[in-house]
Amino acid sequence: MKQRVLITGAAGTVGSTLWQAWEKRDLYTLTLMDINPIEGSTSRVEQTDIRDYTAMQALCREQDVLVHLAYIRQDSLGKVPGEISDIGASMNLFEAAREGGIQKIVYASTNHVSGWNERLSSPPRFSTGDQFRPDGWYGAMKGMAEIAGRYLVDAHDMRFISIRIGSFNGTYEPNGLRHCSTLLTPRDCAQLFGLAVDYDGPVKYLITYGRSANSDGHQQSFLDISGAVEVLGYEPQDNLIKTHLHKFLQNKE
Repeated sequence: MKQRVLITGAAGTVGSTLWQAWEKRDLYTLTLMDINPIEGSTSRVEQTDIRDYTAMQALCREQDVLVHLAYIRQDSLGKVPGEISDIGASMNLFEAAREGGIQKIVYASTNHVSGWNERLSSPPRFSTGDQFRPDGWYGAMKGMAEIAGRYLVDAHDMRFISIRIGSFNGTYEPNGLRHCSTLLTPRDCAQLFGLAVDYDGPVKYLITYGRSANSDGHQQSFLDISGAVEVLGYEPQDNLIKTHLHKFLQNKE
């Protein structure tokens, strides 16, 4: 029986990449959820807000895995009375998932959880999954959600896999020199998140970075994917350092 997978933020660039790839291969029974319309899918679609606890609780009761991609964008960071920030929405959603019987959460995090490493040195200091050095409130809230996931694992024996995406533009073309190190291509994205959904091994809590291979033996990406490779069995197909780095270096000459 195929796993039942709920994707929040499914209308976004990452979400669309995932459900399109997974539908093509008929991998899961998908429920796609977003506050914005989703077109072209053959899966169940629910247009709602992750801040609606009752609606999310009902959706989570029917799922095996939550893939949480949605992000609450805001400038006020809770300064408006009654406003729910992204970390508040994520924690509510995690609790709805726990109450609904979901046993695994796959969380789309960001390299900005350790983004300060890029300000400390050039080339950037190597970022591993155990590091928390956010370069802004966006990265800080994503890191807080990872800590909430640690609680779910310890207190409720759930699984929590966080993928700190380096860069994602929905294409195979880096936007600049930095992307040669950080970019996660669409097919590598679908593979990595799919491996996280499928994983049922002994590791209950995992933080890894999400990028493509991006190494040529002489130059190595500054984002650590060893957890994805060694635990999940990730085998990225694309390598932007090998295929694109020389183009940007030539332009700088």
